[in-house]
Amino acid sequence: MSEKKMVELEVKVTTEEVKKIGEFCRSHDLNFSEWMRSLALKEIEHKEQEEKESEKPA
Repeated sequence: MSEKKMVELEVKVTTEEVKKIGEFCRSHDLNFSEWMRSLALKEIEHKEQEEKESEKPA
């Protein structure tokens, strides 16, 4: 399987948020980039599923 090319994405957070996120990632042994991508993709799947269900006739 070929490796996918990754691009950088800027995320703006407050100083307090970056501290909280950093502490969370360290305490749960998470890679921030992997974690954020996973959360975003799960949210997209969830929204797409909601849209499909709302299109079904009652």
